[in-house]
Amino acid sequence: MSPRPAQPAAETEAKKAAIIQATLDQIVDRGPTAVRMADVAKAVGMSVGTVQYYFGSRDALLAAAFSAHSDAVLKDIADMANHNGKNTGEGAEASSPRSRLHAAFTAVHEVGNHGQRSRIWIELVTAARTHTSLQDCVDSVFEGWRSLFSRIIGDGIRTGDFTLYGLTATEVVDTFIAIIDGFDLAAVAGQGPEPTTMARILGATADGLLSGGSPGAAATHSGPHNPVRS
Repeated sequence: MSPRPAQPAAETEAKKAAIIQATLDQIVDRGPTAVRMADVAKAVGMSVGTVQYYFGSRDALLAAAFSAHSDAVLKDIADMANHNGKNTGEGAEASSPRSRLHAAFTAVHEVGNHGQRSRIWIELVTAARTHTSLQDCVDSVFEGWRSLFSRIIGDGIRTGDFTLYGLTATEVVDTFIAIIDGFDLAAVAGQGPEPTTMARILGATADGLLSGGSPGAAATHSGPHNPVRS
């Protein structure tokens, strides 16, 4: 078979991006096991040969789609962290660790399209159990969320805005992530709460686990004090 004629890099990337998006749409609509290269090719108006030319095989296409989605989620989280770290209002309260944490919770549902993101996330975690090459995608997304919340909590501990009681910083972060994952699962099942409710629940959880640094705030918590460690 003669080689394909060279085309501008931008055109190549645009075609690959369209194929990946069509694959993600198929994953959301039908699940990864039902994705067929012929359906993806039809959705983007290309031949199956063109899709194979860019991605080789169905498994490689699925891996590329999951990886691209994970990269997009990580970029959104990084953008959230960068925006969150700036003083966007007046006074110290606007950029306090507690305000930053609540702002991050409000923005959770804005990471991609929440309904699509939730379904792809559940499918990715499931697929990674049998396709170990996808585990890096799962790990990177977890690390993105952990990095975001750990940075804010660490800042709050250093400034005295947060005091830990009963749980370590790592356990608090894992609690936030577990709640977010629960919301994702509920969204896939069509039972997810409204974004404002999600943010309120996460905020109330944070306020319960991360008291202010004043003695009065500390007195509202029962149980032994754990040393701060992450």
